[in-house]
Amino acid sequence: MRPQPAHLTHATHPGDLARRRRGPRLRAPGVVALVLVAALVLVGAGCSSGGHPAPARPAATPGPPVVLFGDSLSWEARSYWTALVAASGASPVTYTARGSAICDWTDEMRKVAQTLRPRAVEIQFSGNALTPCMKPDASPTAVYLAKYAADTRTAVGLFLAVGAHVWLIGAPVSRSEEATDPGWDRLNRQYQAIAASYGSRVTYSDAGAAVEAAGHRFTQTLPCLADEPCGGPVVDGIGTNIVRAPDGAHFCPVEKDAAIGSIGPCPMYSSGAYRFAFAMVSAMTAGA
Repeated sequence: MRPQPAHLTHATHPGDLARRRRGPRLRAPGVVALVLVAALVLVGAGCSSGGHPAPARPAATPGPPVVLFGDSLSWEARSYWTALVAASGASPVTYTARGSAICDWTDEMRKVAQTLRPRAVEIQFSGNALTPCMKPDASPTAVYLAKYAADTRTAVGLFLAVGAHVWLIGAPVSRSEEATDPGWDRLNRQYQAIAASYGSRVTYSDAGAAVEAAGHRFTQTLPCLADEPCGGPVVDGIGTNIVRAPDGAHFCPVEKDAAIGSIGPCPMYSSGAYRFAFAMVSAMTAGA
C-alpha cells in the first residue's frame, strides 16, 4: 500500500475510468455538483504565463493541506482538482501558471514546504521551456532533460524533508506529438524513473492517460461519464464529450489559441480538465 495523505479519503467519480487509470474510484455523495459549482466560481481566475498567481484556497476547508504545483494543464484543471480534494476532507492549495516550468516554482516550493508542511504534494509539468529559468534549453535535448531532472529532484527533496508524500504527474500526448515525435513521452518516463529511485516516498501517476485513447493514443473525444454533461458528438452510437482543445494540447473544448501559455479561461464545462483532475486526485487514494 502506498503512503496516503492524512484524511484524504475517497470521493465520487461520476463514471468508470478504470480502463484508463490505476486505483479505485473516488466516492463521496454529490461531488459532481460540487465540482461544477467550483468550476463556475473559479473559471475566471486566471494568471499570466510569466507570473506566479496567488494560490487558490477555499475559505474554510478542514483537513491537512494537499498541494498542487503545475503548468497550463493544471491551471485548466485547478477548479475541479480543488473541488475533488475538498470533497475528500483535505485542504486543497494550488500553485499553477500557464507556460511555467518546475524551476519557476522552486522558491515558492521552499516557502510552502516550510510554512504549510503539506502531507501530500502533486507536481505536474509537461515540459515547458518558455521562461528565463529554462531558456536557452529547448526540448528535447539532453541538457533540457537533465535540467528537468535536476529541478524535479530539488522539488521532491524540499517536500520529502518535511514528511510529505510526492506524486509526479505524467502529461497526455498532444496531437502534434503523436504525429511528429515517437519519443514524446521521454519526460513522463524520466518522472517515472525518478519516482522509482525514491522508493515508497514518491509515486508516479500516469494521469494523462485519463484523456487518451487506449495505448496512449491521442483522441479528441471520449465516451461521456455517467453523470457529467454530455454535449459532444455521437460516435458509433455512443454519446461523447470533447476532451481536448482545438490546439490538440489543452482541454477546453472551445479554446482555439494554439500558443502554449496563452490559453484563457474555459467558458464551459471541460470534461478533459475534469478527467485529468480526477486522475490526479485518485492517484493519491490508489491502494487505500
